[in-house]
Parts: sequence; structure tokens; C-alpha cells
Amino acid sequence: MPAKVLDGRYKLIKKIGAGGFGQTFIARDMRRPGSPPCVVKQLKPASDDPNFIREARRLFNTEAETLEKLGKHDQIPQLLAYFEEDKQFFLVQEFIEGRSLYDELKAPLPEVSDLDHQTQEQILEELQNIDAPPRDKQLGEVEVLKILKDVLEVLEFVHSEGVIHRDIKPDNLIRRKKDQKIVLIDFGAVRAMQDANTKLTADEKGESRFTVTIGTPGYMPSEQCAGRPNYSSDIYALGMVAIKALTGYAPTDLPTDPSTGELVWRDKAKVSNGLAMVLTRMVRYHYTQRYQSVREVNQGITTFATMTEVERQATTSKIVRSTILTESSRLALSNNGSKSISDRPSTRRTVSASPSSSSNSGVLFLFGGLLALVAVIAAFALPAMMRNNQQSVIVNNAPPIPKPISTEPTNPIATTNPNPEAVNQVLTVEANKESLVIPNKISGNAVHAYKITAKAGQLLSATVTGNGVLLSILNEQGVGIPGTVNVPSTELDIPADGTYLVQLRVIAGAPETPYQLKVALKDKAIAAPPTPLASPSGVPTPATGAPTPPTPSATPSQAPAQIEIKVRNR
Repeated sequence: MPAKVLDGRYKLIKKIGAGGFGQTFIARDMRRPGSPPCVVKQLKPASDDPNFIREARRLFNTEAETLEKLGKHDQIPQLLAYFEEDKQFFLVQEFIEGRSLYDELKAPLPEVSDLDHQTQEQILEELQNIDAPPRDKQLGEVEVLKILKDVLEVLEFVHSEGVIHRDIKPDNLIRRKKDQKIVLIDFGAVRAMQDANTKLTADEKGESRFTVTIGTPGYMPSEQCAGRPNYSSDIYALGMVAIKALTGYAPTDLPTDPSTGELVWRDKAKVSNGLAMVLTRMVRYHYTQRYQSVREVNQGITTFATMTEVERQATTSKIVRSTILTESSRLALSNNGSKSISDRPSTRRTVSASPSSSSNSGVLFLFGGLLALVAVIAAFALPAMMRNNQQSVIVNNAPPIPKPISTEPTNPIATTNPNPEAVNQVLTVEANKESLVIPNKISGNAVHAYKITAKAGQLLSATVTGNGVLLSILNEQGVGIPGTVNVPSTELDIPADGTYLVQLRVIAGAPETPYQLKVALKDKAIAAPPTPLASPSGVPTPATGAPTPPTPSATPSQAPAQIEIKVRNR
């Protein structure tokens, strides 16, 4: 039987998918040089009713225009053509050569075991686990972060065009063979004309419209099930994809907390607290508690998924303290104003709280206060312990040989730790001097930290050069100062006397990378006093008209100041 040709141009070669909505084929475009492959989607309406066909045609044309607009992005298949033939609708899209994340994560089928060669214990173990949900391949945290960042880039573009994908899942994420980038396919909104459960209803203006729920169970949040998706619905689905990759379990096989409806998954994955915090917020049951935009997700990944454990504890304790103080203030105001409020005539209906609920609130408040106290103690005690364990190394520079005075400025070079792993040093930076230059090497998983003592009113400038190396400035509590986090260079007006931390990082997983850090301190207002003229006799110089103190005799040049370097043992 000869292959069917659609629109006199697209020759169907192989069927690669089928469902209640229609079929998907690999085809060849016979009118282009070389007859390149393409994907043809046949969208068959679920009803032959004329009103249904008319509304299906309207929606089909609208969605084709949307796909044409989205195809401008490199990681979205380009729409090549769309047409209607025999009351069926066809989309022709770019063919993406690659492999879906579903296929990547799918575990290989187990080999048929020979029961004759198995022990009784092995047979009993297999029988005990026969009802356990299947577990697919698990990916590491670095791989999952790369997938997240790749898809978030595409999703930010899609949302900027006012489009919600509504069906993000491993099947619809293709790793392109030529460059290993993730391509987002199958914008399922056109399924409103394909699904057998689609109903044609009339809106308040009397116009016909489809009512249909689009999505995949497990990757579809509650508001999308109710037919009210928003941008955070796509964020929920992407978070579920990441959890599926980390745990190996499908979202429908993971348990939920019956009291909150939240997913329980942390105990089934090897993941850092930072990334787990981001994913947990991405998949919150109620959409108002999730990230509301792709930009917020990226900020969360930058803030938490790349922080060290000490920084994360300090940030978390600060959030807990502010929450407890706010709650305490609210309760105090409520208690002080309860009498005056009760004296006023009120038209509201009130319900008195039961003793059990009051006691439960008190227990929860006490427990939260204890947690906050432990977090505060840990935040202050841990840096002190680390400072006590530091070793001081004094580098004595030999006195220089006297030589002619040169007018060319020189940059001091700080002695650095040759170890490319974690570095923690104390730098002595003098105000209004040349920049201190620190050369070193850093690997993808290391953190290099340099402590600098500065005074209020000074300007601290820091610049790092190196492929992929960024710096952050932290205060004494270990919290990043806004505007100075993950930047190549910055200037900071010192708000208060104290010790500040210049922290360097490189992209996770990157090989050993050389860098050069320059730091300098300057007083913001420096009044240079006039230079007095030297007089060999110690008497006032007539040219100035004012007496000047005697000029001391020349003395040998002093030895350079000692540089104190503290090395932290780990």
C-alpha cells in the first residue's frame, strides 16, 4: 500500500504516537530539497457536530498562530504548516532528533530470573517487594540543576508571550542530540478539540466555548484540575519533573501529607537542603505559596541551591527570628486591645476558641521559640568555634635593599594558599593604598573566603577576574549584602565597623580555574594636608611666610608591614 501524502506535499513515513485525539507521524516534505523529515500531528475533533467543528476550527487557527510565535525560540519546535483536510486538522512541525527525559529516566527491564538457582531468602525478598511501586533511574543534583535551568530559560520566554504550557512532563522534554539542550514540545492547549471529554458550552455572551481540563496526573496541580491554570502551574509541573529525576518515583507513587496535602519526598532522594527548599516551594499544594514567576525560581536557585550550609543556617535563623518577633508583636497588640475592642458594639458574629485550640497554639508558639533560640545559638557559636580553630601565620618580609626612589606605583601581592580547595584567609588591607592582589585557583565545588576589617565611611572595592568566577560580600552574620552577591566586581559603602567576608565561587562542576582578586579600601572624604617645605636649618622658610617645624634628618627606610594570614583547618 503506497504511503499517504497530505496536502500534496507531506508523505507519511511512520506512526510514532496515537490516542483519542488522533495520531502523530514522521513524514517527509516532498517540496523541499532532500525531502527533510518533519512531524505531522493529525487532530481529529471528538464530534461531528457543525457547532463543534466551527469552534474547533477557530481554536485550531488561534493555537497555530501561537505556535508560530513561540517557534522563534531555539528550544521550541518551529511550526512549518497547518491545514484542514476531510474535517481533520493537521499541524506540521520541525523534527527534533533526540531522546525524551522519559526515556532517559526509564529503568531497563529486569532480566528473567532463574528461580532454580535462587535461595529461599532471595525469593521471599522479591515476593515482599512485588507490590512496591516501580523505581526508575535517579539523576544527581548537578544534572537536575542543569535540566531546571535549561527548561526555566524556555519557560520564561513562553510566559512572556502570555502562554501557559499546561503539560510539562518528562515525555515533552527532548534532549536534542546535536547540542544536548532541552527542547519543550507539545503545547497541549490545542487538545481542547481533541479530547473525548471536551464539552461545548455557552459563555455569558452566548458564544460557544470549550470546557476541558488539560494536563497529566501527578504533574498537574489542583488549580489546573479545576480548570483555572496560571503561570505557577507550569512551575509546579517542572518541580515535579525534578523530583521525579531525583527520587526515581513517579509523582503519583509518592505519598502526601494528609493534613496539608503537601508531597512527601525528601527521604527518597539524595539532595542538598538548598535545592530541596526550592523544589518544595515549587510544588506547594496551594498556588499562592509557590514561586509566582520564573524569575523568582531562578533567584531561589541562586540564593539557596548555591549557598554553603553555614550561610543557609544563618539566613534561615534570621528569617525565623523575624517571624517569631512579628508574631510576638501581633499577640501583644491583640492582648492589649482585647478589652477596648470587647467594649465596642460589634455587628460581627464571633466564635469563642476552645481550650484545646488555645493550648495547641501555645505549644506551637513555645516550640517555634525554642527552634529560633537553637538557630540563633548555632549561628553565633559556629563562627566563633571556627575562628578559635584558625592558625595565625606571620609572614616576615626581609628589609629591602636601598634603591633609587621610583615614581611608578607597585601593587602588593598577597601570599595565597596553594591548595585549590577551600580557602579562608584574613587580609590586612590598608586604607587609601594600592589594591591588594590575590592570585589563586578554585575548583567547581570549593569556596574561597577572605576576611577584611573595615570602618564605617570607607569604600570597599573588590574585583575578580577568571572564567566563571563570581564574588559576594557577606556581613559578620554571614548574610550576603544586597547588590554584592554573585557579581564580578562591586563597591560597598561600609555601614559599620567590623569584619566583612569576600567570598568567591565558580560554576558547580567546573574544572580548576585560575583567578585574580583585587581588593582596596578608601576613605570617602580625604583632605590632603599641604606638604611643608623642608628647611635644613629648622628655621621658617621665608618663601612661605609662615614658620615650619624642623625637618627630621633622613632615616633608613622602614621594613614593610607584616601580613597576617589565618588559615582555617577543615
